[in-house]
Amino acid sequence: MSWESITSKDLFSIPPSHNLSATHLLASPDGSRYLLENSNDLCQLDESYSRLAGCGSSPDGTSLWAQHNTARSHDSIINCFFVCQRSFKQYIARRKIQRGLRLYEQHNQNAAVRIWRSALKATNRREDCFQLLGYLYQAHMDWGKYREAIEFGHRQLGISEELDSPIMRTETYLNLARAHERLGGLERALSYARHSLYNDCGTQCRTGGIVHLTVARVYLEMGGFSRALEGLQGAHKIATSIGDPSLELQVYVTLSELFGRLQDNDKSAMYASKAYDLSRSLLLGDLNSSHHRAALLRMAASLRKQGDLGDAHDYCMEATRLALISGDQATYTRTLRVMGDIYRKKVDMDRAFRQYEEAMGTSAAVGDRMAQMEAMDGAARCLEALRLQQKICNCRPLEFNTRLLEVASSIGSKLLVRRIRSRLALIYRALGDEEQYKTQLRLAGQTDAALGLFCGACGETFGLEPDSIEALPCAHILHAR
Repeated sequence: MSWESITSKDLFSIPPSHNLSATHLLASPDGSRYLLENSNDLCQLDESYSRLAGCGSSPDGTSLWAQHNTARSHDSIINCFFVCQRSFKQYIARRKIQRGLRLYEQHNQNAAVRIWRSALKATNRREDCFQLLGYLYQAHMDWGKYREAIEFGHRQLGISEELDSPIMRTETYLNLARAHERLGGLERALSYARHSLYNDCGTQCRTGGIVHLTVARVYLEMGGFSRALEGLQGAHKIATSIGDPSLELQVYVTLSELFGRLQDNDKSAMYASKAYDLSRSLLLGDLNSSHHRAALLRMAASLRKQGDLGDAHDYCMEATRLALISGDQATYTRTLRVMGDIYRKKVDMDRAFRQYEEAMGTSAAVGDRMAQMEAMDGAARCLEALRLQQKICNCRPLEFNTRLLEVASSIGSKLLVRRIRSRLALIYRALGDEEQYKTQLRLAGQTDAALGLFCGACGETFGLEPDSIEALPCAHILHAR
């Protein structure tokens, strides 16, 4: 019996009554005496059984086993193709990221953002998506498009939760805090900043320094000057420990603004000068160029308060030029406001008021409530000067300051609220309304207590009139004397 003879009988077609025991299938030593029953039937298997075993051939003459191997090889080739395709897409996405960075450094922000958006659609790797969303967030923050930046921040938050990465969550909460701070949502910004600090776990890195800086800026807007100073000290410590000049520059800019609001103009100019010197040492074409514009603008504001209006005008014009080149609407809005302050200092009220009006319109268009509030305050000061010169009546300053008081109160800017109430008190007194005059003075005094603008040594107030103050390492603020 040979395998070639097994061609005609189907094994599974044997009648159920047939006994297929082991002895029936064993060959007898003597074939003439112990023949197997129906040996011919058993030895002829149907070709279909061979095909079941993969040893037969299909109707087209092809081996089924060969067909199975061919199908498996086809699947392997397809899988390999998809793996190579994914790898190639990731490679292209990374090339696009680098190309976008080069374009951004060359002040071609629109082309960079288009490339980053294209790369975001092409990549499926979550880490690359997170990185691209971070670049898109920063670009829109530099443009002053804070609402769009918040959308990118929320998409980053989804990826950070998906990957359960504390480092990503730290960056995401920081981004959301910065955007909400510019939109005037100070309480929400502070909450996001605290979440970022919680996920940071106390690591000495640049992100941790920016978190401290953001917390300081929020407290500065809210009038918590000691808490702001504490945050700035933490950010400066991290900046010096890791050797990050751009972070140190941002700390100096915020310190200049803090002392400027407390009317220590000399210290404000000193820190603005430090920030400007650092900005000149940085590459003006990289992402830190926004900090260079901030340093220029801070120099203009500080010199204006010191009365050096010519240099202040030059610094402000340079900041305006760079803001227009880079499409930085946030800085451009603030340059309009500072230019208005310069014209107001020159007693050119008409040009100053036009600058404030343009700043209010630009900031309202991008949703920057902080810049809008600052521009409104400048316009209110113009109206107050015109009122004191008796060029306008008391009605328009009263209406404008009342509206500004609502905006400042909704944001939570306590120091500005205090200034507005002082102006309203003078307006009501000029109108002969003694009751409202006393009410506004009383409310202004309550704001002083909330601000904590009392010297720990002499008990007198500071920050309301030009004076020299000193910040201690414990974050307390005293009169320099």
